[in-house]
Amino acid sequence: MSKESLKNKKIVAICACTAGMAHTYIAKQKIENEAKKRGWDCKVETQGAAGIDNVLTQQDLISADVILLATDISIDNAERLEPFKNVIKVSTGEAVKNTAGIFNNAEALSSKKEVKESIGKEIFRSLNTGISKFLPVIIASGILFSIVLMTGHVSGGTILPSNQFFANLQQVAFYGFAMMVPVLAAYMAYSIGGNAALAPAFIMGYVVNNPIGVNQVSTGFIGAMIFGILIGYFVKWFKTVKVHPVIASVMPVMIIPTVTLLIMAPIYIYILSYPLDWFVKAMVETLKDMSEVNAAFLGIGIGVLAALDMGGPCSKAATAFTLAAMAEGVYGPNGVFRMCCAIPPLGLAISSLLVSRSKYTKEEKEFGITAFFLSLAGITEGAIPFAVKDPKRIIIAIVVGTAVAGMLGMINGIDSLVAFGGLVALGGVTKGALWYVIDMFIGAFIIAAILHFTRKPAVEGDVVVDAD
Repeated sequence: MSKESLKNKKIVAICACTAGMAHTYIAKQKIENEAKKRGWDCKVETQGAAGIDNVLTQQDLISADVILLATDISIDNAERLEPFKNVIKVSTGEAVKNTAGIFNNAEALSSKKEVKESIGKEIFRSLNTGISKFLPVIIASGILFSIVLMTGHVSGGTILPSNQFFANLQQVAFYGFAMMVPVLAAYMAYSIGGNAALAPAFIMGYVVNNPIGVNQVSTGFIGAMIFGILIGYFVKWFKTVKVHPVIASVMPVMIIPTVTLLIMAPIYIYILSYPLDWFVKAMVETLKDMSEVNAAFLGIGIGVLAALDMGGPCSKAATAFTLAAMAEGVYGPNGVFRMCCAIPPLGLAISSLLVSRSKYTKEEKEFGITAFFLSLAGITEGAIPFAVKDPKRIIIAIVVGTAVAGMLGMINGIDSLVAFGGLVALGGVTKGALWYVIDMFIGAFIIAAILHFTRKPAVEGDVVVDAD
């Protein structure tokens, strides 16, 4: 297809990443820039942490040649897209890294053939949706907990608030942490089964997180993920059952939630709770009894996942693992992961602003300033603008530097109780706070050193750095 034949097409898009921050808006910018370059009409809706902006109207959808969903989570108001078949689904990461490729396939994308998502992708999307919804819950709770920690003191492994006000604040934080598991289950189920799955999944999320049955078993984060998926698919099937119109009106608010609980609760209590409980306890014991060598390998794995796709699916897999461990009282993997999230943008900021200034263009140095501030909050996506321009060198450098720091972090016993990273999370680091900072900067300087010896001198006006 020639560039001339692509003129006068219209693309509309919806962008939504897990955290609702960097990937959402970077993807939007890339799509708009590519459309402008090709002379396409374009409108992009964003569903981010701040809410929904630039909403696509029904007329926008009808008039579009291509509807592009650059999303990592289930979007709000998804039912408006059901009548349309010219929908293509990609991740925000793919929209950022392969924007031109997506547009090059425009004829296939607008062929009116529905592209069905695999079960694996649907489950992973549901996990990302659950994570995106509980992140604000545990971040807010973690900040409250950090305030209590900074104003009180630790004695015998117990945090002692300085007065009754901070004791109450600590209790609020604990209640917030307890909400994490029900919210995860509810929104994983919602992602698959829609609104009717919310109520039973909220309830089952609370059930799995609390002792129940003869042996008073609880399975926490792992149980929530399993039953979020099971409830989602059960409700999705249940909604296809044909019933009388009078009954249909009460299906989503009465019959579906009640029947779902009547089936899922016994399955959990009498069948799945015991193997899940065994698995959770085995995981916890393994993590607690790790040798220094095994801890080092785990740290390397966490570091690689944190850096490899800069906030994409690999990073979200690490998020799920570390939060599952944290829910069971093992805080080391979370502490190391939160440190690692800050290292790629910090390393690139140090490289572009301090160590190798001559090897970066003026634009890239501006990226470096942004990356530094994003690193303070542990937002790995600050590395993306560099990686898009020079993927080979940047990705190798950040993976190596972050993996080394992850290994050191696990060996040095860093623990964190908060679900966000960077230097702003230092108040939530309960063990190894000094090592948290030292290991972070070791990883960042390794990145800067690798790039100092591998990058070529910059030439102003270059659009893409040679990646050979």
